[in-house]
Amino acid sequence: MQHVKKIVQVTLIAIGWFVLAQLLTLLVKYLLLRHITVLNHGLGAVAAELFSTGILILLLYFYYRRRDSAVLPFPRKKRFWYYGWAYLAGLFFFTLVWLGTLGLNAAAVHSVLRSGAWLWLLILFFGYVIQGFSEELLTRGYIVGKLLKTERTYVVVIVNSLVFAGLHLMNTGINGLAFINILAFSILLTLLRLRFANLWVASAFHSAWNFAEGPLFGVPVSGGASDALVLKTTSHLGFDLINGGSFGFEGGFVILLVLLIAIAGFVWWEIQRPKIND
Repeated sequence: MQHVKKIVQVTLIAIGWFVLAQLLTLLVKYLLLRHITVLNHGLGAVAAELFSTGILILLLYFYYRRRDSAVLPFPRKKRFWYYGWAYLAGLFFFTLVWLGTLGLNAAAVHSVLRSGAWLWLLILFFGYVIQGFSEELLTRGYIVGKLLKTERTYVVVIVNSLVFAGLHLMNTGINGLAFINILAFSILLTLLRLRFANLWVASAFHSAWNFAEGPLFGVPVSGGASDALVLKTTSHLGFDLINGGSFGFEGGFVILLVLLIAIAGFVWWEIQRPKIND
């Protein structure tokens, strides 16, 4: 019974932090951002939405930095190495999803790159870095950090992944398969966080995945509008099980296959190698 109470408590507090951050974001938009025209439409609105997720980072950082270091596992040693290779891994795995979907003739692609796109690419790159950190700090940071103290590892993975997927239930176009895919994505990120005992890896993978999905390949990010800057990928009608329909590729079977292969490969690698202590 104590374990159930702990899980419920941690989950409710995590949701509370999320709701508080959303309310503060709405307040900032109402008081400030709505008066800045460029931030109210198109790529400006996307950038504003991404950067506003930094509010959640600030809330969690300033509250837990001295109260509980387990919530903020950001060791300085080799942090650039961890972040760099994990970012490349995120780009690589979403590229596999994209190529697989195109290979099954479930989508078409054309270039939308223009001369002024490089500045927006840079802005959205940092925006997705912030967004990745915010979601990872809440789930793989707070939830995992708190539950690891009292619960078995498999319980931590399941609870954290269910909460993460649950936070996406209000996204446009989500369905059962999309929920399962987000659950699998969370499981992979949780395994990365546990294996390397830091949030650099999970945050980098998450940010790179979303950046590739949106600005680079022009696919809707978890049901959101596409912010294509390099390529624009259009899903073919009648192939929703493959391309995810209006939710984007995260709602299709290709991504589930890639994630399951990644999880299986990671587990195999973990079995073959000793634990990392640095």
